[in-house]
Amino acid sequence: MNIKKAIIATLTLSSMLSTLAGPIPAGAEAAQEKQQEQQQSDGKKVEIDKKMAAKLHKAVSQFAGKEIKLKDVAENPADDVVEVKSIDGKYSVHFMREFGLIMSIESETTIGKISKEDQDKVQKALKELYPKKKYVFNKEVRMSQSYDDKEEKLKDGVSYALRGKDFSASLTKNDSSTNVSGIVIYFDKKELDPKLLKTVTEAAKTAFDHQIDVTKATLMNSPVLNKGNITLEPNWLLQDDMVMIYVEVKTGEVTSMENVQGKKVTTNKGITEKEAKEAVAPLAKELFNIDITGFEVKWDKRLQDYCFIQNKVTKVRAGLDADKNVVHIKSGSRAASGN
Repeated sequence: MNIKKAIIATLTLSSMLSTLAGPIPAGAEAAQEKQQEQQQSDGKKVEIDKKMAAKLHKAVSQFAGKEIKLKDVAENPADDVVEVKSIDGKYSVHFMREFGLIMSIESETTIGKISKEDQDKVQKALKELYPKKKYVFNKEVRMSQSYDDKEEKLKDGVSYALRGKDFSASLTKNDSSTNVSGIVIYFDKKELDPKLLKTVTEAAKTAFDHQIDVTKATLMNSPVLNKGNITLEPNWLLQDDMVMIYVEVKTGEVTSMENVQGKKVTTNKGITEKEAKEAVAPLAKELFNIDITGFEVKWDKRLQDYCFIQNKVTKVRAGLDADKNVVHIKSGSRAASGN
């Protein structure tokens, strides 16, 4: 794999997964961390050679401003980016094992290390997204900094991952600016607007003949490609063990749905463009009120789904299984960008 493409793909996937995961509900964080540690200890480890160990040691010590001893094995070996922790567990370094590239270093810190002014900026961003909740920060904060592997030095800018009972946010500071991003707010089903629940219930029934029982609901600012520019748009993400549904806050309309238990085809050899259009057209009309009968159809090799195009713009995107059932379907900017 081309190294540049590998880095971009890894960072994009990491960002998406972080967004989808959202914050951990109160009382569950410690249990989840314990479970993750157990899974990691039970799995295989990746040995680190002396040359890479020296490189990692230099990076983490530069970040900490003092000598830090790291473990001699990396964890999460199934991922493109793996992690090696310090012996005391307070620091960790993430690197791409295939290329030996250090990506970032993290450590534990406390909310007291973040100024009142910066905490207020995060509070303001949270309130702008959803003003009806009270946001109290946890004491523990994860601090991270990207690493320039070629120059063997830390990059400008430090990020702080702030969490609370039912939210998370990222604060990034560099020499010239302070930015708040990655806001995700978690909701219990009983907190949701009945109209929103009705929308996703009807959509799940229409698309997958499934009675959704919402077990996870998050509100976030999702990055969306709009006329060549990336903008942030508030979206709901509601899901159970079978279905994920995105609803645009501004319009209250469903923009993306996925059957997470489905298995979409990875080539277009078994389903013609005509067959794909016939399979998707009724659902596109019923869900999005979009008539794709006159649209051009193209197979997207990269994302492995079908694009339905009007005036050179992808208006609907769908993945199908081998029986021509819809596995996922998207409209608007989500269809255009594929996210």
